[in-house]
Amino acid sequence: GRGMERSTRKYRICFIDCMWYAAEKWSAREHNNLNGGMLLFLVWTFAILLPLGVPTAFHFLNQIAALAIVLILCLVPGLFCEFRYTARRREALQERYHDMKHPGRILCRIVLAAIALAVANVVLMFHLGFVHWSR
Repeated sequence: GRGMERSTRKYRICFIDCMWYAAEKWSAREHNNLNGGMLLFLVWTFAILLPLGVPTAFHFLNQIAALAIVLILCLVPGLFCEFRYTARRREALQERYHDMKHPGRILCRIVLAAIALAVANVVLMFHLGFVHWSR
């Protein structure tokens, strides 16, 4: 009834939720391992952490500290999913995206965007001088 509607409206749904839900839905349909958490982990790691975080960390810190920070940052998507996607938020997302017909297409766009972002970030790091071609 009305109370249910009100409870789902208070969740602010963002782009990351759409990504997560598309991956969950696709994974359930195709019975593969690319669920929401996995997708967020891959995008975070390959589009953001590796091109931006790793060169920055190794530039400013010694190798042990840099490695430790990178490993901790690898845990971010898992913790994010753990805390964000509670049963009630999952319900809210299901209500919001119940008519999502083509999660696979959405995933393709997300992967392409992630690749573009990764390339842009690598170029940026070269430009800023954090990454050098090894001769």
